[in-house]
Amino acid sequence: MKIPSGSLFLFGRRFCGNPLALLTVKMLFGGIAYGLLEVIWRGYTHPSMVMAGGICFTMMFAVNRFFGDTPLVFRSVLCALGITAVEFCIGMLVNRLWHMEVWDYSDEWMHVLGQICPLYSCIWFLISFCICFLISLPRMIRKEREQKKA
Repeated sequence: MKIPSGSLFLFGRRFCGNPLALLTVKMLFGGIAYGLLEVIWRGYTHPSMVMAGGICFTMMFAVNRFFGDTPLVFRSVLCALGITAVEFCIGMLVNRLWHMEVWDYSDEWMHVLGQICPLYSCIWFLISFCICFLISLPRMIRKEREQKKA
């Protein structure tokens, strides 16, 4: 069975040609995955984290699209920095402005206003590395097929 490389994943253009629908699927998938990851890690989550997950997952696809030819480590660093920035912004809104106290990293080393810290940025790097690899997989398979044909 021959599967077109662009449809290997749920997020390929062949699966969903409508850009708005594709964005919605990415946001939903990322939000649910982020929420589940947080439930596994902390035992609970918050709706703001589902929104953060959707934003972060969509941002990861954008990084991999625009920086697709750069090394995987570089893309993973960009994604980890982006996720950290999203967490900081949402944390400032939800935790500081609205006083919801969803999380507090004040006990962590080198935290910034209790919203972000290097430990979680490193964890986001490792997760980003895996996700960036999976996002890049169809492109790598396509390039390998083209090299075999040439």
